[in-house]
Amino acid sequence: DRRCCADMALAAARGLELLLLKPRRLMNLNGLSVASAAEIYNLRPEDIYLVHDDLDKALGKVAIKLGGSARGHNGVRSCISALHSNEMTRLRVGIGRP
Repeated sequence: DRRCCADMALAAARGLELLLLKPRRLMNLNGLSVASAAEIYNLRPEDIYLVHDDLDKALGKVAIKLGGSARGHNGVRSCISALHSNEMTRLRVGIGRP
């Protein structure tokens, strides 16, 4: 979708409509894509699930968290800034430290 500068897919799961978004911007600017999609599709920050990597988690480990700080992740920081909220649910996927 050129309006969001992102690859998008619509999906259905258990009666819910899902909008999957993969920003095409640099990580530090991906919040602009998320905010654009949120405006176009009338989504609140509480409706958004951010999936992102986490250096502090072991490879393949997954954690879910509601709100909070960016914890040093520039992509999450960009989303918080663009949406003016930290109320997104985060799905943190461990990539481990080198």
